[in-house]
Amino acid sequence: MTAMARPRRSDGAVTRRRVLDAAVSTVLELGYYRASSNEIARRAGVTWGTIQHQFRTRQALLLEVLNDRWDEFQAAMARATIRGATLEERLTAVLDVLAEHYGSPLHLVQLQILLDLGQDPDTSDEVRQRIHEHGARLVRAWQPLFDQALGEAALPTLVRYTFLTMRGFLAGELISSRVAHVPATAELRRLLVTGIASTIRAEAATRQLPIEGD
Repeated sequence: MTAMARPRRSDGAVTRRRVLDAAVSTVLELGYYRASSNEIARRAGVTWGTIQHQFRTRQALLLEVLNDRWDEFQAAMARATIRGATLEERLTAVLDVLAEHYGSPLHLVQLQILLDLGQDPDTSDEVRQRIHEHGARLVRAWQPLFDQALGEAALPTLVRYTFLTMRGFLAGELISSRVAHVPATAELRRLLVTGIASTIRAEAATRQLPIEGD
């Protein structure tokens, strides 16, 4: 019996993927403002007319780059399982999951696009609304990670503090590695997790909330 052939993507889907990948590589290598429509089309091996047919405008194309990254992030969050006998072990597991997204060079592409689309007065109301909607979806995407890690201590304030601290650390590591070529170290990550765990324990004790493993 022969194996069933995998369904092939349509030519339109293949072209769409090439254009999205070309947009990412162009922004990553040249920066947001030098990532012209023509350069993206050249790298994708298509005409600008083809891109217009798929995405309509450069703004809409870059929004789809964000959508693509957000979809990948949410899928990763849904797959993740946080385990650990201690709070520190569970927080380290959360940091590892977040690092796959916020520690990737592709996150720099996302930041550049997000900042520009958010600040540009020419950004359409539709695009602004879609960015806002995705932001809300992201909060729901990573909440389960902290529910698993913190248990009853997964209060909104503590979850937000932990997430923002970890995201800031990962973004700082990423930028340092590209600007000053400073390597990330396990010791820095250990200190970060230790500090976050200490804060969570103190706040949990104030509210008489148990921490699993303590």
